[in-house]
Amino acid sequence: MLAVGRELLIGRTLNTNAQWMGRRLGRKGTLLAEITTVDDDLGEIAAGLKGCFGRRADFVIVVGGLGPTPDDMTLRGISKGIRRRLRANEEALSLIREHYARRNMGSIKMTPARMKMATLPIGAKPVRNEVGTAPGVRLDIEGTTVFCLPGVPSEMKSIFRESVEPEIVERLGRFYRKYISLRIEGIYESALAPMIESELRRHPGAYIKSHPRGIREGKSRIELDVSVVSEDREKAEESVLQIVREIKSRIETAGATVVSERETVPSGRK
Repeated sequence: MLAVGRELLIGRTLNTNAQWMGRRLGRKGTLLAEITTVDDDLGEIAAGLKGCFGRRADFVIVVGGLGPTPDDMTLRGISKGIRRRLRANEEALSLIREHYARRNMGSIKMTPARMKMATLPIGAKPVRNEVGTAPGVRLDIEGTTVFCLPGVPSEMKSIFRESVEPEIVERLGRFYRKYISLRIEGIYESALAPMIESELRRHPGAYIKSHPRGIREGKSRIELDVSVVSEDREKAEESVLQIVREIKSRIETAGATVVSERETVPSGRK
């Protein structure tokens, strides 16, 4: 994910888009491998995009900077990064006009600011935005699919659900994710660490992460996440259950307590 916007860098806006996208992809067994945030600057956007290509990602999702104002320069930055000129896209113009018509605004003059939202890198295709004005954008670059989405959360989520996620699922296939979270009392993270390390050796593909929650009434409190992603539902479930059983046994032997155990249903990607 390449997030564009100075407001993110100066702390004016919290990047909830990245949190939402990472959680949504994670629940489906897909990893958001990197989140890069750059300024509203042509050179920074171009460099950020090139850095994403260097990871040979299946998808790069660029969020923010598609609007009509001068600081919205994502498509110009992408044009610079991939060395493709910008050109008015008739399909994008049609989508923008349709947006205004749906809102009973009649025939709208295509001012330079509105034209800007329909000016895409050559070869790019607009993606319908059911919530806002600026269309999303899709293009293929040397085996990587790039989606550009508006930064407004409601618009980003709508386009992601309708257009981006289905393509990711189709490309990457079907996976299952089993997840269990334990709440533990009476053990410090340093004592829990060897248990986690041991289980990671036995289950190399697992995700086991501890989250300290402070000390209350003299007891250390920790939340422990355990998850496994697999193309085989039974394998994902059994691996997680094995890890949890072993860790719970060792925690109890150490004199600590598992206060609660919460799980989610394995999520399939169709």
